[in-house]
Amino acid sequence: MPRLVEGYPAAMGIGRRALHKVLGDRAIASGAEVRLGITATRIKQHDRSVTVDFSDGSQDSFDIVIGADGVYSQTRGMVMPDAPKPQFTGQAVWRYNFARLDDLDGLHVYNGPIGVGLVPVNSALMYIYVTTPEPGNPRYANADLASAMRGKLANAAPQIRSLAAQITDNEGVVYRPLEAMMLYGDWHVGRVVLLGDAVHATTPHLGQGAGLAIEDSIVLAEEIARHPDVASAFAAYRARRFERCRYIVETSLDICRGQLGQGPLIDNAAASAESLRRMAEPI
Repeated sequence: MPRLVEGYPAAMGIGRRALHKVLGDRAIASGAEVRLGITATRIKQHDRSVTVDFSDGSQDSFDIVIGADGVYSQTRGMVMPDAPKPQFTGQAVWRYNFARLDDLDGLHVYNGPIGVGLVPVNSALMYIYVTTPEPGNPRYANADLASAMRGKLANAAPQIRSLAAQITDNEGVVYRPLEAMMLYGDWHVGRVVLLGDAVHATTPHLGQGAGLAIEDSIVLAEEIARHPDVASAFAAYRARRFERCRYIVETSLDICRGQLGQGPLIDNAAASAESLRRMAEPI
């Protein structure tokens, strides 16, 4: 993996809760006011401001509104009601934590119709991800998750089958249908702009979804500081981000479709290496 900053590793593993704490602590330290447990229920735009009604009955006015609220973005739905909706890809991902293998010195990727990867998180922990075809987008009962995941790996490589035997905790299985969407048009309406999965929700085949969202926030902040008006700032932000995000979304979908037999089977390791090379380029 290409190093982006001298003296730091090219990549690192971090648990979701630890990442949330890092981001939350830094946001609060920067002076941001964080309000939990409420959602925006109405957005009304004016020439120089945006009024937002919240689910707790309060109302506030802002210079701009940024919708960073995920693949099912309520903000997108309010300001772009005709925008494309996320689509189920026909595939799902299963994840499970294990004690880290002694020889796991990096990301291990296994090619095939069922994609498998081993991902180190820290010196003691790793997780496995498994992408499987799921025609009709079925739902699995919580009591059946561990046995169902083991069954998906019945024909995997010997090392993976050995790990699969340890999948016994239903509560430890994380199962997610894979959905994707790309907003090919504008990423803003007036003083409301979107970022992250709200505009370019990708499947996890290249592992770049969260990174793209973080990059979005950096570029958006730079362009807001650089331009005298929000329309120019938002347009410049999209112009810098669009091609990079489109590449990740569409290439990830190509890998997904190849595993489903809906297109050529993509060499996952080669595609991952190419995506890392591209993501190391300046934004």
